[in-house]
Amino acid sequence: MNNKLDDLQVPDVRALQRISDTLATEAMPDKRVQTLLNAALESTGASWGCLAVAQDGIWDVAAEALAPGWSKVLSALCALPAPVAASELPLSLLATATTLRNGLVLDDAITAPDWQADDYVRRCRPRAVICVPMRCHGSLVGALYLEHRHVTGVFTPARTAVVEIIALQAGFALENARLHDALCEQGARLTSTEAKMRDTLSELARASRFKAYGELVASIVHEVAQPVTALDSSARAGLRWLDRSSPNIDGAREMLAHISACAMRARTIINGLRAKAQQVEPTFAVFELDGALAEVAEMVACTLDAMNVTLRLEAPSPKTLVRAERVQLQQAIVNLLMNGAESMLAVPQGQRVLSLSCESAHDLLCIHIDDNGEGFDPQLADRFFEPLFTTKPNGMGMGLSICRSIVDAHHGRLELTPRAAGGTRATIALPRLAS
Repeated sequence: MNNKLDDLQVPDVRALQRISDTLATEAMPDKRVQTLLNAALESTGASWGCLAVAQDGIWDVAAEALAPGWSKVLSALCALPAPVAASELPLSLLATATTLRNGLVLDDAITAPDWQADDYVRRCRPRAVICVPMRCHGSLVGALYLEHRHVTGVFTPARTAVVEIIALQAGFALENARLHDALCEQGARLTSTEAKMRDTLSELARASRFKAYGELVASIVHEVAQPVTALDSSARAGLRWLDRSSPNIDGAREMLAHISACAMRARTIINGLRAKAQQVEPTFAVFELDGALAEVAEMVACTLDAMNVTLRLEAPSPKTLVRAERVQLQQAIVNLLMNGAESMLAVPQGQRVLSLSCESAHDLLCIHIDDNGEGFDPQLADRFFEPLFTTKPNGMGMGLSICRSIVDAHHGRLELTPRAAGGTRATIALPRLAS
């Protein structure tokens, strides 16, 4: 029998050559593990073997092979059931072998004094046994275990050397398999994350569109409310002129003219909002600021009268020029005037005073709207210009946002500052034209 076993040493070099050729061409780490384990059984004549891995002191089966060549690679990551349960492994042999530099070789485990009483040896009755630790970069990965159930002295020094070489390669192969599975898992998580990000971006885009639509609708309602209110006030005033015992035809005609102007203004505002939604650049022109401010005062006159608010207009000199989109700039001033008027509702009648003035400062032309209302909380100053943010019980939160967007389009600056005497100053600062 010894001569027969010695003859089996001849194919060992061929086995190593075949292993080398296979590993050079085999790309998948799990296939490499299978090739190495089959080669270990073939080159040693063992009847059963396994690659056991150790994780946190717990042993598990990574692969097993049964002569003559049957094998099955098990991957914990793929959740394949193991034919050999971890509890059936030769745990004591594995634990001892991994503490030894060159592993453990037993010619006959059944008769070995230190092992004949071992639970696995008594239960499975292995004869020749070899167990070599597998390491990768100095760290223990697991162990290569081979046994022959019927023949003793199988693992000669030559075969032990082959097993050690295979164990070294198996350690690298198992580590590569682990890294490959980890990379695949990371790739799957990345793919899932990318899909979730695409879904999130799609939802954000959808929410952004709805928000934009909501802001547009709120802008239309907010901006058209003022001319519609003026239309109602003028219509009521015109009816009163006509309902007199001696109808005031001139007064009624004046109110009708005002109604027509308000309707034209509402139409202009709607067209401007439509152009803004379509991102059309505003049409700028140079005009005299005093005339534009006088028109603003006339637009809000009826509404301010109904609110018992007095407007003081300090018009600039007739030659003060500004380059702007006339209707948009006027609408921004109207919004600021109405904000100021609404802030004074708690102020006693007769003391509600709005001031509309203009001054030149360096290279800026500043339009001031001053009120003596309740003022504002400085901590909320940064939020006043956010769309849909409001501190008013029935406010829409669009007025200041629209004003800022208009002023920004004119390359200007809109500021709210508290007044020392109480109330708020709103300032539109525009680039000043060279005289």
